[in-house]
Amino acid sequence: MLRLIKVLMLVSGLSCMVLIRSDALVHAGNSALVMDNPAGIGARLPRLAPLADGSTLLSWIEDDEEGHILRFAVHEQGRWVRQGVVAHGQNWFINWADFPSVTAIDETFWVAHWLLKTPGGGSYDYDIQLSFSRDAGQTWSKPQTPHRDNIAAEHGFVSIFPVEGGVGIIWLDGRAYKQSQPGKFALRYAQLNDNGVLGPEVVIDDDTCTCCWTAAVTTSSGPVVAWRGRRAGQVRDHYTARMMGDRWTAPAGLGGEGWSIDGCPVNGPALAAKDNQVVAAWYTAQGDRPRISVAFSNDAGRHFSRAIDVDAGKPVGRVSLAWLDQQTALVAWLTAVDREHKQSWLAVRKLTSDGLMGAVVPLAPVSAGRGAGVPQLVRNQAGFMLAWTESTPEYRVRTMQFSPGILE
Repeated sequence: MLRLIKVLMLVSGLSCMVLIRSDALVHAGNSALVMDNPAGIGARLPRLAPLADGSTLLSWIEDDEEGHILRFAVHEQGRWVRQGVVAHGQNWFINWADFPSVTAIDETFWVAHWLLKTPGGGSYDYDIQLSFSRDAGQTWSKPQTPHRDNIAAEHGFVSIFPVEGGVGIIWLDGRAYKQSQPGKFALRYAQLNDNGVLGPEVVIDDDTCTCCWTAAVTTSSGPVVAWRGRRAGQVRDHYTARMMGDRWTAPAGLGGEGWSIDGCPVNGPALAAKDNQVVAAWYTAQGDRPRISVAFSNDAGRHFSRAIDVDAGKPVGRVSLAWLDQQTALVAWLTAVDREHKQSWLAVRKLTSDGLMGAVVPLAPVSAGRGAGVPQLVRNQAGFMLAWTESTPEYRVRTMQFSPGILE
């Protein structure tokens, strides 16, 4: 018999019933169900990516005797229909905030990345490894790097997205930081064409925060990317840029809080796109007021609305986004830390482009530390899927399927 646990949770005076099932998924109306997945014990750092048919692509990292393995699995119609291996090897750079991905550009053309320590380099000197598949993950190309500087420096926090004629790749690049004092990190871009040939590197922003993950989406009018910048006075607000033809626009401020902080907060943005509708979410603590903010754009990222505070109760952050319908988005994040139990809640909340918000819906307790990683959210055939790392008593990738009905 399947074990069914009912958890009654109160948030902001509003109650909601969440059903958590401990093993195989059986979709059950307005419910949230934690389900088994193919990732083994010790697996961590999940990524979720949507597939064109509404199924979901999950990737993750596992350890083995020879180092690490990047694996993937496809979830379709309530079950895991297939899985595979992208790459395996030694001397990989493994980090909770900067971790591998597998992205489906179309039904058969997939691109993956992982990170490899630079031989003879320091603790945070590592290189991006790119590989692509033309048969939906059955076989993979020989790895190559989008950066060709041959400098022992940080190269990471990658986002991969479709562009006309191929694949776009952005990353944070520390070569200038290593070459000059004081040096800067930059957001760089390169394109991988349909034949697997890399184009020239382009600098989108020459002064960025050093270790906040990036985000990228493709609208009907072209790609939009977001990242945390760095400006005079250690102001570390977020920026966006759009690709117009084959050129990037100048960085445009997102939020404009003016948050000055001496160190990187390790809390990057999220983007989601539907046609020319874009929604952005990010964490800031400007004014000693930690919060999650969201803004909407109806013109493919050219202009964004005034920021809406989704959670101003000192959340941990680590946002993820998905569209519910043409005017409604769903944001996921980690709430404030419960100091007694040393945990947070993985919560979701829907909001519309005209500023209306639903209740905060807490779905699962998670570790308040870095072990939980960066939770992932995608829309799929049955509603939404979440993925995160369970860090105690040992690492394990957790996945949850839930229906839009729990948001009511």
